[in-house]
Amino acid sequence: MALIELIYVSTVTAPLSDEQLVELNRFCKSTNQLNGISGMLLYDGHHFMQVIEGERDHVERLYKNIQQDPRHTEVVALIINELPKRNFARWSMGVIDLSKHPSYRKVKTTRPHRRLPLSYKLLKSFRDQEMEFEERVRKSFG
Repeated sequence: MALIELIYVSTVTAPLSDEQLVELNRFCKSTNQLNGISGMLLYDGHHFMQVIEGERDHVERLYKNIQQDPRHTEVVALIINELPKRNFARWSMGVIDLSKHPSYRKVKTTRPHRRLPLSYKLLKSFRDQEMEFEERVRKSFG
């Protein structure tokens, strides 16, 4: 079975509380462990960006469920790639609230000879607020 990564962005329908994020993380971890899914979810107070890794059928099934989740809207897949190996193998689902942890926004230097996977580059771009979401924020929060 092919291993793939799917990276999507979405706009939250309402800001999530700390408790809601903890519960979301708990649910994702338990569900993902059962289905062999790994990945990372970033939240900036208005948007999600998530990387999902796993067998193609499991990832596609999960993505269909994610699209139906009422906590967010405008779910858009940015990347769907086959992977030779997982980039987030140790994480059944990591969740980072960038609005609560500004230290994650600090630029960390990487060794120039290290080639980062596309998923890392996209997460870094989201973290560093290099993506434009202005129109979605206006639609979601007035």
